[in-house]
Amino acid sequence: IDDEGTPTQCTVLIENGVLTDYMWDYLRARKEGRPQSGNGRRQSYQHLPMVRMTNTYVLNGAEEPDDIIRATEYGVYVAKLGGGSVNTASGDFVFGMTEAYLIENGQITEPLREGNLIGNGPQVLRDIDLLGNDFAMGNPGTCGKDGQGVPVGDGQPTLRVKSLTIGGTAA
Repeated sequence: IDDEGTPTQCTVLIENGVLTDYMWDYLRARKEGRPQSGNGRRQSYQHLPMVRMTNTYVLNGAEEPDDIIRATEYGVYVAKLGGGSVNTASGDFVFGMTEAYLIENGQITEPLREGNLIGNGPQVLRDIDLLGNDFAMGNPGTCGKDGQGVPVGDGQPTLRVKSLTIGGTAA
C-alpha cells in the first residue's frame, strides 16, 4: 500500500520500446482521469505524498552476457553505479561509476578509475541494442525529490547502450 492508502501494483511503463503508462498518485490520477498506480509516496507523515518510483527495472532479454561483451568492439562495462542525479524535466542524468572496465575487441581488458556516466534517460532507452538474460536487482538506494528521500530499488540484466558519455578526471 502506498502512502495514500492505494494498493501498489506492477506498472509497466515501457513495453516493446513503447511508452504504455505512467506512475500516478491520487491527485494526478484524478486530474487525468486515470486509475491510481500506488505510487503516492512520502518520506514521513510530515511530508506531502508525491509521485515516486518503488522498484524500477528492465526485464530480461535473450542474450548471454558473455555474448554481449564479445559483440562489443570498444566500450565500457559498468559493474556498479554509485549515487547520481536526474533532471526530471529533461531526463538528463549523471551517475557515478564505482566499478567499471574497458572492453577492447570483445574482451574486458582493464579496470577504469571512477568516473561519471552522463546521458539522457529517454535516449538511453532508445539506444539499448542488446539485452541480456541475467536479470538481477541492485542494492537498495534512496531517491531524493523536492527535499524528500524514499527507499527505492532497481534492477536489470546486462545490457548494451550504443553510446553514452563517460566523464572523469585526468589520470
